[in-house]
Amino acid sequence: MDITTQTQYQGSQIARIPHQQGLYAWYYKPGVVDEQAISKTLSSLLGTKIEISTSIQMRYGVRLISTSPLNLVCGVQQQTASKVLDEVIANANKFFVDFFKSNAVQIFTRPIYIGIAKNLHKRVYRQHYLSLTEMWDDNHPVSRHLTAYPQATVDSVMQRLSLSHTFALEARVRQIAARDLVVNIFPTTTLPQNIGPDSDEPNQDTAARQALERLLQLVADPICGRR
Repeated sequence: MDITTQTQYQGSQIARIPHQQGLYAWYYKPGVVDEQAISKTLSSLLGTKIEISTSIQMRYGVRLISTSPLNLVCGVQQQTASKVLDEVIANANKFFVDFFKSNAVQIFTRPIYIGIAKNLHKRVYRQHYLSLTEMWDDNHPVSRHLTAYPQATVDSVMQRLSLSHTFALEARVRQIAARDLVVNIFPTTTLPQNIGPDSDEPNQDTAARQALERLLQLVADPICGRR
């Protein structure tokens, strides 16, 4: 099997991804560099709010339960991601623009999503790219829900619409258009034979796929990993 020499695809190029096994990683690289739009998207990616739950066992089966929000802050001044980005734009705007126009984005930033594909074309183009494009249609259930609830989170959309966690859903809820994403692929013929099908349902994953995906999650630290 011939291995393609092209490893990076964006926009309509994604339709040409080969029908081969391999790894893939999605990155945010806007086609049009708009400082405020980029800042808003990066704030959504980097400033994601999470919750911590605590359960304390008391006597006679009584428990103390608490759920509290956790917010990401940076430095001794405890700045939010949006505040950090505002300062970058104010003090290094030319570099900020040049950086996102360059191909250095995939080298110096974390991937949004990373995974393994038994068929890169099917996984990346059909299941991810086309699904995201469909979700931007005004009549799509996800678009209608986000119009009604603009502050909805990925988790709340999944729960309300009974959806599985997917890369396309992550990108759509965060208002990232398909044209503003670039994917890097690593075609290979050395994946285990029992890698199993490409699915968004973790309970369908084989032991080999689970082990390799956990390794990728650890070494690449994607922003929107499904696990």
